[in-house]
This record gives sequence, structure tokens and C-alpha cells, in this order.
Amino acid sequence: MKRTPMTTRKNAFTLIELLAVIAVIGILITLISPVIGKAQFQAKLTREATKARGIVEAITAKEAASRFGRGWPKSGEYNSSTAFLKELVEQGFLDVDFAYFAGPGMRPAMGASDFSAENNIWCIVLDLDDTSPGNMPAVYTRNLDIGSLQFSDSEPLGRKGFAFATKNGEASAVLQAEMNDAEVFAAIFRTNGVAVLLP
Repeated sequence: MKRTPMTTRKNAFTLIELLAVIAVIGILITLISPVIGKAQFQAKLTREATKARGIVEAITAKEAASRFGRGWPKSGEYNSSTAFLKELVEQGFLDVDFAYFAGPGMRPAMGASDFSAENNIWCIVLDLDDTSPGNMPAVYTRNLDIGSLQFSDSEPLGRKGFAFATKNGEASAVLQAEMNDAEVFAAIFRTNGVAVLLP
């Protein structure tokens, strides 16, 4: 009887098996990365919506502290939302540093002297009072022109989405996919003829 030598195989991956595993991992990463990017952008929008709520709460606190209900900015009172927000911080109604007002990708302000439209993402609706509906948007990101309901590609959030807070403090982050329905959009922004403070 003739004996054949037994070949022993090491318990290791061959080069082909290793390359196949790397290719599968690469395909999975390619499939998952848009979902991760969308989730990261949604998180940024949610953070901006929370900031909008904080601004509305500060305006409401200013209004409550005023004997004459002078919290919401009036037409002709300020030349920009930057000037109004600066006053809110300096008067102590909003306890934040000026970097708070910068949007994603914007250079944050290092202090009051550095705070300008360049590092302010917020627009504020003017002339709100007790007769204004509570669900009316009061503070929103500047990538939206509420007069035309059009978006600016040049702004930090571009056409990807926007954040806003209503007069009663409800905050929302709206993604691009949710912005395509013009009726829903018009229902949110019932603002014909409303004056706005731009950054």
C-alpha cells in the first residue's frame, strides 16, 4: 500500500478571500454613507431649530420684562437681525456667546465687535404682537426668502433644508424632501406682506 503525503492547510485567508471581504466592506460603506450624511445634516438642522427656539424664548422674556410689551422687533426699530440679536445678548435675555448665531459652515463671531451678517444665520419676522397667531414662524434660517418661498444656494444650508421657530416657541427642522410640497410650505409660511429683519 502506497502512502501519499498529506498536505496540511494553514488556517489563514487567501489573498483572494481577503480581497473579496475588502470589496464587500467597500460596497457596504458606499451604500451606507448617504444615509449617514443625511442623518448628520438632520442633526445640524435640529441643532439650528433648537437655537431658533432659544431666540424666541429670549424675545418672549424681553417682552415679559418690558412694561409695554416691547419684545418683538418693530419696523424701523433695527436695521438688521444682527443688531437685534446683539441687543438681546447684551441685555442678558439670551445667555450665549456670539458664535451661537453662526450656521453650519459659517465663521463664528468671536465677540460682540466681530458679530456681523457674515456670521449670523437668522432672520426675524417684524411687528409680531399679541394678535399674531402663535403658530406663525418668527425666526428662521436665512437660506429661505419667505416672500417668494425660494431658497438660496449660496447660504450655509443651501437647498438642503431650513430651521424655524414659531412665535409660541415650537421649533422645526425641515429637510429638502419635505419642502417640495408648495401647499404645505405656503401653509407654514402664511406671511403675505410680512416685514423681516435680515442678517
